[in-house]
Amino acid sequence: MSGRNAEPNPLAERTSDGKPCATGDARPYVLTTTPFLTGRQSDPDTGQQSLTTWFHWWPLGGARNDVDKVSQSSGNPSAVAKAIPSGRLVDGGTYAWQARTHDGSRYGPWSGVCEFTVDVTPPPMPGDVTSTDYPDDGAPHGAVGWPGAFEIAPPEVDPHEVEAYAWTFDSGTLPTATVPARSTDHGATLTVGPPRDGLNTLRVWSQDRAGRFSTQARSYTFRVRAPWGPAGHWTFEETGGDAVDVSGHGNTAALDAAATRAPGRSGVGTALALDGSAAGTVSGPVTLTRPGESTAVPVRTDADLTVAARVRIASPAGPAEQVVLAGNGTRAFAYSLSYAGGVDRWRFSMAGADTDDPAVFSVTSDAAAVPGKWTHLAGVYEAATRTLTFYVDGVAQGTTATLTGGFGTTTDTTIGKRRWNGGDQGFLTGAVDDVRIYDYLETPATLAELAVPLPPAITFPNGTVAEAGGQLTVVFDAGGDTNVTAFRYSVGDAGLGSEVAATEPGGTATVIFDVGTLHGDRPLHAVAVDGGNRVSGLARGQFTVIGQPHLTGTVIDVETFSPVPGATVRLEPGGFESTTGPDGAYSFTGFPAGTYTVSTSHQGRCASSTIDIPPSGTYYDLYLFPCAEGA
Repeated sequence: MSGRNAEPNPLAERTSDGKPCATGDARPYVLTTTPFLTGRQSDPDTGQQSLTTWFHWWPLGGARNDVDKVSQSSGNPSAVAKAIPSGRLVDGGTYAWQARTHDGSRYGPWSGVCEFTVDVTPPPMPGDVTSTDYPDDGAPHGAVGWPGAFEIAPPEVDPHEVEAYAWTFDSGTLPTATVPARSTDHGATLTVGPPRDGLNTLRVWSQDRAGRFSTQARSYTFRVRAPWGPAGHWTFEETGGDAVDVSGHGNTAALDAAATRAPGRSGVGTALALDGSAAGTVSGPVTLTRPGESTAVPVRTDADLTVAARVRIASPAGPAEQVVLAGNGTRAFAYSLSYAGGVDRWRFSMAGADTDDPAVFSVTSDAAAVPGKWTHLAGVYEAATRTLTFYVDGVAQGTTATLTGGFGTTTDTTIGKRRWNGGDQGFLTGAVDDVRIYDYLETPATLAELAVPLPPAITFPNGTVAEAGGQLTVVFDAGGDTNVTAFRYSVGDAGLGSEVAATEPGGTATVIFDVGTLHGDRPLHAVAVDGGNRVSGLARGQFTVIGQPHLTGTVIDVETFSPVPGATVRLEPGGFESTTGPDGAYSFTGFPAGTYTVSTSHQGRCASSTIDIPPSGTYYDLYLFPCAEGA
């Protein structure tokens, strides 16, 4: 007498489109309207070869029914998965599902309930950003690093979907820093200190509960004093014509006709290109209107002063001096940043008087200048001690100088030349960028920040999608900035634990990396590192890890229930073939997830089924029956 047929076990290891079964507030979000419902079916009767699991779903608050269901057959035990057909779910809907398994004679018990919410639409971008600490009124406020509150209004449409806001200063790259949304009005308060003086742009993205970000960022632009920002700042980003003072103080630099624009550092933006005969001139002294004042005042060169610029000389040949920036009297310069051809060094100089052939007090760079390489120069004059300090690439040089005499300029400020004995001299052959003049002592920390390289460009030459456990190729590019010699990077976090050398200074580095097994969008972070071990800001790339579909199973003769070796199994579309081994097993890999027909014929017996194969793969046994006539 045979034993009683046991009912199948409840479906185990249930997931909703790869996310663990959960209900209530813990329910997952699925980013598709055709999610896979998966689990592991089994039956206590080990002789039971084939089982079928039925998946039933319904809108949350409704009831289980016999219309909204799909099924999948496979072995005992085995993983089963079935996608909900297109058109059956709606974006924003929340659903519950259960499953039970049938062994051909009886059903097993219902599984527990799982829930999920469909979210296929990114959230709208945030509403307006405002701040009373740093208002967008054109005037500078606060100070670098001085925390201020920024109020982020929720989107007008579906504000309840926003869980957090991602934010960054100036960069248009999606950041990792977030601030949670309030549960009351779904807005947020971000308290943060701006990173730099002058013009700052705060960009904010909405993030919904599914982890999606809005496709557009809300931008908020404001000005910061440090303590009131540069008195003059020229970045040469205009397409042509004169150079605008981006500090907002109106110190336009008139450019000679031969002055042109050239690509900036790392190929980002533009710089001022000079051919040894042209220059830029700000007529009269550089002026600014300080916070709380209504009258513009000149920057005096006999008071605290900081001047800075980035320069690239074309060649050490030429005049004894190639001048980057100078403030001039009628007969002599009051200060100048320059390349000193006679000693092959960078130099910060101040003249003792506005006369012909005055005494000149200088600090030179510790190392020789390198033609063709962008170099950041900064000269600081402290009036109380009459000390000249010179910074090259953010590093104070080993010596200082003490000024005797000095004077306040009243004539003009020049870029690419200076005044000597009443005439112009020291015309520069090369390029100049990011020229700044401050009427105070800028901090060493800020000058060091101005000298760091730009973040590298990150590209994935072979695409950004890889299967779990696979590899991708990434290229880091310094954009021709020959200061950059290496890159630090990390996959999945911002730890930057790996380093790779550039092929040459300013060049690229190519890395093949393991993508890991965690599915979904993954970050890759990188920074550029220069020869002085200065590190750029963080660059962020993104790649996607998908499942590695596979199909395995056994070909079985239904008359003997024995495995069939040597049978040819076909998988279409794609023309895949696999021959069963001694144990009757077959296997397919190397195809995308989707709907396929798997079939075989062997010695007058046939089997064919159409199945859905999810990204995680599945198991399916083929049972050989006598072939239909004509098959």
